[in-house]
Amino acid sequence: MKKLSEISMFVPAYNEEENITHLISSALSVLKRTAEKYELIVVAYEGATDNTISIVKSIAGKNRNVRIVCQPEDRKGMGIALRMGLESARYSLVFYSDSDNQFDLKEMELLLPYVSKFDVVAGYRINRQDPKYRIFMADVYNFLVRSLFGIKEIDLDCAFRLCKKSVFEKMSLNCNTGLAAAEIIVKANKSGFRIKQVGVHHFPRTAGMSDVTQPVLGFVKFPKVIPILRVLKEMALLRLGVI
Repeated sequence: MKKLSEISMFVPAYNEEENITHLISSALSVLKRTAEKYELIVVAYEGATDNTISIVKSIAGKNRNVRIVCQPEDRKGMGIALRMGLESARYSLVFYSDSDNQFDLKEMELLLPYVSKFDVVAGYRINRQDPKYRIFMADVYNFLVRSLFGIKEIDLDCAFRLCKKSVFEKMSLNCNTGLAAAEIIVKANKSGFRIKQVGVHHFPRTAGMSDVTQPVLGFVKFPKVIPILRVLKEMALLRLGVI
């Protein structure tokens, strides 16, 4: 396949010191293979309690294609990280993913053939490799969003997407929580943008820890209640057209 002229990739990162070095290496490998001009942006949360930021700064100091954008500690939220990544992207095509290495970034190439005809090419997990309770939560979440907003797309929180940056110049994103990923699809549909979904593989998390659960009794993990309530609140505001 002919190389793209340019592409920006960004990944939000929060306490991912065990994953970030491998993630950056994988990202640069696929970017170098697929585009003439490229950049990798790591949106790192300043409230991290590990060495993620210092690791990224060290790598960025040696590679001009890597940049770090620091998300302020008082502006926590996946939606804010997504907006910061999109706003920081310099090139006309933007791809984003997670930094936990649960995706094979080489599969970004599966999305590329569709970018000439579609505005948003969204991955969906063929066989999601998460704990059963998270899959159940995701099923409920996807059902709610599809029902409330009348959309047909699946796996709305999948962080594996290729978009034309012009899409985000024509619509505003306002969600601060993880609902922002679904907000992109909801507003892209409403604005008449063309959306294509492509199946990608998903892998178990082998390092680091998800921020959406908390240990109970020292070992049993349950979803954090406050973030769920915030998502539900934003879902209602998005449905009412307030945000």
